[in-house]
Amino acid sequence: MNEKVIDIKAESFPWQAKLIGALLLIISLSTLASYWWLSIILVIAAVFLFTGHSGTEIDDMNKTFREYNSYLFVKIGDTKKYNGIERIFINGSKESQTIYTAHTTSSSTFTNIVYDAYLKFDNGEKIFLTGRKDKQKLIQVVNPVAKSLNVELVDNTG
Repeated sequence: MNEKVIDIKAESFPWQAKLIGALLLIISLSTLASYWWLSIILVIAAVFLFTGHSGTEIDDMNKTFREYNSYLFVKIGDTKKYNGIERIFINGSKESQTIYTAHTTSSSTFTNIVYDAYLKFDNGEKIFLTGRKDKQKLIQVVNPVAKSLNVELVDNTG
């Protein structure tokens, strides 16, 4: 029997954490000759920062799903059963960030629209799948999932 598990990666560590991971790798190379044990610890910490992400696995054959966090390529999360999937839907939300200047009291607020995809089960439970700032890119990610699960993809953003 050909079992297919759908894995949707939702979010990873932000770019700042990945920058710190890159710096840790550079430091580990510079300390390799003198402190090999410190280099190993720094490489493990860097790989931890590079590989950390969250996501959802859906096993349509066994009617199970798992929301997980993954660190160092190990996925941690509980598997739950479901009866059926009603649909996948996309919602839009505003995300704002206020930035203050260093030497004055003025500030600027930047607002973006973020698009999030959710999966709705037939019992009414909803789980977050993934999100993007570009709606077309989000549709490209979740449309194959909707086709594979044989459910409707609904765009609630208008």
